[in-house]
Amino acid sequence: MKVLISTIWKGSAVIQAIKLFSPNKVFFIADEPVEDIRNNSINMIKEIFPNLEYKTVPTKIYDIVGIAKSVMDIIESETGNEIIVHISEGRKTMSLGLLFGAYVKRELVSSAYYITEETNTPIQLPLVKLKLSKQKTVKFRNFTVSKLSSKLFPFTIPSKISCKSCFAIFPFFKFSKTLSKISKCNFSK
Repeated sequence: MKVLISTIWKGSAVIQAIKLFSPNKVFFIADEPVEDIRNNSINMIKEIFPNLEYKTVPTKIYDIVGIAKSVMDIIESETGNEIIVHISEGRKTMSLGLLFGAYVKRELVSSAYYITEETNTPIQLPLVKLKLSKQKTVKFRNFTVSKLSSKLFPFTIPSKISCKSCFAIFPFFKFSKTLSKISKCNFSK
């Protein structure tokens, strides 16, 4: 069985994802309470694809860790199924939470996608294994990944990716040290 875990907003990218991946079950990561535009989109998708099983997972829109935990729970509950993650729609924080949850449980996730708005082209995203060493701290706006939260998110950056690449792949991160200091430290393992 194929399972699609997706963020949702207006629904057009989700419709494309359903057409492309042909899931049997769709999980919508949505804000709590679900806004009217998302609710209308979910209902429209249910009408277009009535034979699929749907579940809406309520989350707090800016709670990246909470979203990631919810996603990890979904992934664990769907063990044995082909799990596809789709992050095109919704707030960036929701997409990040969905992607981080998939990274943590990447051995259970078959693929992750972003679908372009202009051409509906699917772009396969890498399922990166992230692990942050306990000595290093990465700041994400007001959210700090440190010893406490590294237990939730065991982030590692593969040795083939330099710290400079991390800025290109993850421009939303603000490192607590300058790039030159990070390059000199043993951040990449």
